[in-house]
Amino acid sequence: MEMEKGRLLDPLTRRQQIRNASAFEQDPLEFLRGQLRLHGDIFRFSNTLTVFQHPDHIHDIFADTHGAFALGAAEAAGEGGVTGGQAWLSARADSTHLLGTSAARASGESIAAAFQAHFARHAGSEIDVVDTLFDICGATVADLCAGPYGERLERAAADHLRALLAGAATSGLLPSWLPLPRARRIRATGAELAELIDDAAARGAPPDDPEARNFLQVLAARGDELGGRLPAMMRTMLVASLASPAAALAWGVRELALRPAEAAALREEIASVGLAGIVRDPLRAAPLTVAFLKEVLRFHSPAWLLQRDVVRPVTVGGVRLEPGERVAFSLYLLHHDERWWSEPWAFRPGRWLADAPAHAPRAYRPFGGGPRICAGAQLGMVQMVCGITTLLAHYDIDAPGAAAPPGRPEAVRAPSGLRATLRPRPAPVPPAGGGDGEGRKDGTTPNGTDTPLRGDRRRAAGPPLRTPGPDDR
Repeated sequence: MEMEKGRLLDPLTRRQQIRNASAFEQDPLEFLRGQLRLHGDIFRFSNTLTVFQHPDHIHDIFADTHGAFALGAAEAAGEGGVTGGQAWLSARADSTHLLGTSAARASGESIAAAFQAHFARHAGSEIDVVDTLFDICGATVADLCAGPYGERLERAAADHLRALLAGAATSGLLPSWLPLPRARRIRATGAELAELIDDAAARGAPPDDPEARNFLQVLAARGDELGGRLPAMMRTMLVASLASPAAALAWGVRELALRPAEAAALREEIASVGLAGIVRDPLRAAPLTVAFLKEVLRFHSPAWLLQRDVVRPVTVGGVRLEPGERVAFSLYLLHHDERWWSEPWAFRPGRWLADAPAHAPRAYRPFGGGPRICAGAQLGMVQMVCGITTLLAHYDIDAPGAAAPPGRPEAVRAPSGLRATLRPRPAPVPPAGGGDGEGRKDGTTPNGTDTPLRGDRRRAAGPPLRTPGPDDR
């Protein structure tokens, strides 16, 4: 990244800034496309926010090693405060036992069991797909996030995320202090979640063994170093554990409902490998499923628009930025740019199985990149592989409204309003070769159940958390 002085972009008039905000609110993606056609890969949204869209510029922002950028909490919380810096990187390093590749792979069986239990509760009933998957994805990682407090914190995080999805002053480009009902709801759910986090951190002292700590305890062990930013960091982790995996799975459900041939191909892979074999090594045992999910993440890009706060003077793409400014970039537009992709508007999972690279360098960023790449990227992929294979192995998807165009993107791009019925399949998918120690040739376990997965884990209740009341705000 360039550190020398760069050029300054021409300031916008107040009228231009208001016009941009209004056009963005009406149709965010079309507004951004229009600005890119007019100005190229760098343009001003306002006098404090610059949009960069070239993959090299996005890479420079992700790969920042000089501390020039910090993660704006608007992405995770819809309001002020900043997470990032060395304290965040240190906390992530302390969480390798929870979020690293080996830990993610080892979580496959328990994650699949949680999906199995939740899907079974909804079998035969029509569900709101996005809403249901928020709850399921939260349940699969609640223990890792906060141990006995995880379930309650994930529930509050899901409420906060639903507020963001209802219109978070779209991803923070519009100020959260605008007097809109949705902005008030975002602030209220964010404040409630922060207070629950504070209360849980105070009650759950970190154990002496760092390897025994959940993510909340990892942060609490660095309390002095965080300087009061523990709630914002924990909120980032909680919302991230729900947002992209749940939204991507919801898009996956939509694509499978629309593409029965894709569903059949993935079921053949499940039958060949065995569901138990897949959940024991989710990132390697099912290449067709991984390719399908990579294409879901590209084509639908749940984290469609990201931002960073500028905290030190820096130059990106020849443009000088000062502290107090922000930068933004759209992963959705990056993933659909004809300069970097062949047939970007075609949904083609096979592109990820070809010998040739699927895209130009630096043009695929579903989990971000650089030193601040999403800490739970591997865990998120395990969630998605286990979720989609468990679903396909045991259910047919009936979603008559799947072809309806998706609504406008908000903080997370998700198929809001998608409804589906999960209809149990007449027979389970048998494991390859007649079983692998956990299943029989007919797909049953020794106790006669129709799945080789273990039952849902039970959480210790833990001391009750204090729920904030109206007098606390």
